[in-house]
Amino acid sequence: MADSVYRALSRVFSVVLPVVGAGAMIGGSFAHRFVSDQLGSEDITMPAPELITQELKTGLISPDDAELLSLHAGETLSNGPQARIYADNYVLAHMKVAAERAGVPEDQATYAGVGDLAAELNKQLKAELKEQYPEMGPGEIAGLARMEIKDPETEYDLARKIHQFYELRSENFFMGNAIRGMLLNAYGWWLVGLVARIAGALLIGFGGFLGLLGFGRRRAR
Repeated sequence: MADSVYRALSRVFSVVLPVVGAGAMIGGSFAHRFVSDQLGSEDITMPAPELITQELKTGLISPDDAELLSLHAGETLSNGPQARIYADNYVLAHMKVAAERAGVPEDQATYAGVGDLAAELNKQLKAELKEQYPEMGPGEIAGLARMEIKDPETEYDLARKIHQFYELRSENFFMGNAIRGMLLNAYGWWLVGLVARIAGALLIGFGGFLGLLGFGRRRAR
């Protein structure tokens, strides 16, 4: 009785599992095609070998970054692994170097961290302006601080530093994180597609094995 039940279940799953596996493989292939099409529409190209060498010499990328980038030098992004390398070993590398050169501590080299630094310097600038113009109220001091921050010829070092941090936050971290988010999202879906294809192949193989058990025993009698 038990043997009959096992054979019956083997036969059922020998059909069900390959069907599910085929669906998973089709879904995985679709995910890979979708990612490839989306990346292709962005037309992002890996840096050429000479640019990689140049940026390595100037310290914009590390030797590890250069090694990974060189594997796909000059290629247009078309798959998840390429997208991840470009996001983590090119875009992020430049973001970190820009923050370091602007004097941002490593633990604050983020969009929010730079904003906090700028806010703290803004308080110091307002305090400095208040000492210089004690007759002004808080609103006037705040307005004057904004004017000095926007003025490229301001005489206040704090205002120039705040302006630098504002630009770093908007041009480096905001735009950089937007690009990285798009690329890492592509990598994530590529990885999902890869897992689906592997799982589909395993299900098909296991279904074939169950078919041998279920139908093979019947033929052996």
